[in-house]
Amino acid sequence: MDRLATTYLGLQLKNPIIVGSSPLTSSLDKLKKCEDAGAGAVVVKSIFEEQINSDAQHLMMGTDGYLTHADAQAFMEGSSKNYYIDAYLSLVEKAKEALEIPVIASVNCLSSGTWLDYSSRFAEVGADALELNQFILPSNPDLDGTDIQNAYSNVVKAARKHIALPLAIKISPQFTALANMIRTFDQMGVDGLVLFNRFYQPDINIKTLSIKPTVMLSGPNDYSQSLQWTALTSAYLKCDICASTGVHSAETVVKLLLSGAKAVQVCSSVMLHGHQIIGSMLDGLTKWMDEHDAQSFVDFRGKLAHKRMDDPTSWERAQYMKSLNVEF
Repeated sequence: MDRLATTYLGLQLKNPIIVGSSPLTSSLDKLKKCEDAGAGAVVVKSIFEEQINSDAQHLMMGTDGYLTHADAQAFMEGSSKNYYIDAYLSLVEKAKEALEIPVIASVNCLSSGTWLDYSSRFAEVGADALELNQFILPSNPDLDGTDIQNAYSNVVKAARKHIALPLAIKISPQFTALANMIRTFDQMGVDGLVLFNRFYQPDINIKTLSIKPTVMLSGPNDYSQSLQWTALTSAYLKCDICASTGVHSAETVVKLLLSGAKAVQVCSSVMLHGHQIIGSMLDGLTKWMDEHDAQSFVDFRGKLAHKRMDDPTSWERAQYMKSLNVEF
């Protein structure tokens, strides 16, 4: 398996397949299944800043009689938040004790607020790295693109200042100037970028006339955006690229590695087909390497990145007109 070894965030991975933050990584048993299936690393299911605050308030219900003193309320709020933070950190710690592959903690945050107060503890429990998952829905018409980008930058600056662990940022493609934002993150000293995230999308229950969540699993053709932007940016950055979304086959893994990804994240494919698909991807990757006389990733990783192409416009809009003329 040494042929499949790679580095990501300065970590040594036995192969480039990482199981991303999801229900697949929400417990110790599930994390062990990922390792047993052959994953090179795991990202523990994100702890949400808003969930910490919400659960803390729920835990405090019924204690009003004890909260007449301001200090008492502050104590209860702090204790409640610590309870949920402790539970998450305990999972990370147990995973580090039980697993041999790298364990990456994950925070889904709205701001540079509450969660940063606990950030030093991720290293204390042995997390190998931290993945920061942030998405600001640009629904406020009073905020322009610069305001949104500054909000992201401020969170990353705060994270980089407080966190000594290798830091990855999992981002959305929804930026006005995506290449500029990617370069900005790189210049801020992040160790890796995960391209791209998938987000909760609300739906409507027409029977109850209420809003309901939907399960947003990717399909096997959803990798194209990650592929394009990995190719466009990977060779120009100091940080690593981990490609995510639509990784359902060994063929897609090969494509993403050729475009310059150091690793890939899988989630929907495992949820749809079971953990055995990880082994199938690794077998397919090894077979492709055999067919192309590739002894290691060094032989082909990033070979088709934008910077290394004789005609780099192949990754840009110049190909749009050509694609319109393809006969089906």
